[in-house]
Amino acid sequence: MNNNTPQSHPVLGDVERMIHLETELTKFNNERSLYLAESRLTVTQIGGTTLLSDELSSQSSYYNRVIGFGPADLDRLSEILGIYAAAGIDPCFDMSPDRQTGEVAEALAAQGFVPRLQLAFLKNECNGEDLGRKPAEGLAPHAEIEISRISDEEEAHSFIRLIERSRGGDSPALDEAIVQRKSRYFYREDFQNFVVFIGGEPAGMGSMFIRGDTGYLANDFTFPDYRRRGVQTALIRHRLQTAAALGLKRVYTDVEFASASHSNMLKGGFELVYLNAFWMKTALPQ
Repeated sequence: MNNNTPQSHPVLGDVERMIHLETELTKFNNERSLYLAESRLTVTQIGGTTLLSDELSSQSSYYNRVIGFGPADLDRLSEILGIYAAAGIDPCFDMSPDRQTGEVAEALAAQGFVPRLQLAFLKNECNGEDLGRKPAEGLAPHAEIEISRISDEEEAHSFIRLIERSRGGDSPALDEAIVQRKSRYFYREDFQNFVVFIGGEPAGMGSMFIRGDTGYLANDFTFPDYRRRGVQTALIRHRLQTAAALGLKRVYTDVEFASASHSNMLKGGFELVYLNAFWMKTALPQ
């Protein structure tokens, strides 16, 4: 059994903070979602394990996740699975490496779960003007790039239309009533959204979710015509500067391992904290 505690190794403190922040971000994303016609997200605590479930989105591994499960709650696995089974849901176990012991892996495998996807969780310490580890040389954003933060309802409406555009033809057009109801989420102080412009045209966008003294970068996207022009470099740097100006102590993010986003974050001064794994029964996480 793994007897590590957040106090026994500094990395474990980051793990616990990220687990908490990921849980908070998931709940917030459920509230602000533009594409959930209805939701019924519930949060259940069993020991040190958090159960997220939404029976109205039973196929979504994102909204039906088991977070923080590990050796300490291994004897409650049947209880956890029973809660999801009652709602007709196969959950996703979102596992940090400190909790993936041999006993836990065997127990999950015995129930038909296998690790299907890994994400890299990264951190940048915001130490004043230094912003933690300095970005690599040669990463100065292109001179024609401008970045604007969404600051009011009118700008939020335009931002939502950019989100629609980024999804291509994958989603139905948003109902105007949804846009009106959800726009307030996109210019909150604890959820800051930014648009990159090149030549006056929107080229990319990204968000920063804030809880306490910690930020979380998310939702990075560059429109195809503007890729490889420094958009993400500019977004990363701008949000880190914003975090430092706000007095945040650290900024986290998650990326697919060995992806272009992973490379961009490393160049932007982030460093790997850990790799987690999604243990699932069937389809990949959504």
